[in-house]
Amino acid sequence: MDGRVGTLRCPSCGGEAKPDSVRCDWCGSSLATVSCPACFGAMFVGMKHCPWCGTESSREKQAGPAAGLCPRCAVEMLSVKVGKTHLSECGQCGGLWVDNTSFQQICEDREEQEEVLGIAVPTADKTAVNPSRPGRIYLPCPVCATLMNRVNFAGCSGVVIDWCKPHGSWFDSNELRQIVTFIQSGGLKKSREREKERLQEEMRRLRQEELKLAGESIRLSHAPRASLIWQEDHSSLLDFLSAVWKGLAN
Repeated sequence: MDGRVGTLRCPSCGGEAKPDSVRCDWCGSSLATVSCPACFGAMFVGMKHCPWCGTESSREKQAGPAAGLCPRCAVEMLSVKVGKTHLSECGQCGGLWVDNTSFQQICEDREEQEEVLGIAVPTADKTAVNPSRPGRIYLPCPVCATLMNRVNFAGCSGVVIDWCKPHGSWFDSNELRQIVTFIQSGGLKKSREREKERLQEEMRRLRQEELKLAGESIRLSHAPRASLIWQEDHSSLLDFLSAVWKGLAN
């Protein structure tokens, strides 16, 4: 690894490579990656510290089976414990499968860090795109094989993840890192504030509709009753229709 954050060297040829690469641009060698226990950024196998945040590597293989096949590569994923988090990892594309409970814990832990430390982390790089990653398609859930929904996390993060409501979420290489950075920069708090403003605006709109309907109801209650006019004041259909027309014109 050189001195710049997020940049390192290919273990085969020494060429410069980014942690989100799965293949060296210089020699074509496969670049196996693992996940940082703090920011979940991609690290090359054997690295002692994360090139994104500097955290020391901490991971161990789990005895239990992984979630299943990688939804992108269709190869068996590896069940690992990264820091405190249990997840399934694809050694071929660097993608991660995280069950709902683990992902909720990740979000809660990172938001708690943001509240304690303040907003000191730069926002996630939404423009960074892995050129070797296939275009987005609907992917099957590794657990139930049902096609997952594509969801913009928190509605405004700019990170579109693949989500199976009953089972969990799939993250392509470094997507979970972008979400962690989004949370630590106060993204979830801003998202909740936007949703609160949206609900308040909707309540104001509904209130205006109620007032409009109430005013219309009062107006109609004071309008001439055509049926009453027909029964009491007129003896012909022509007079009745004339009264109706006058009532509408007022």
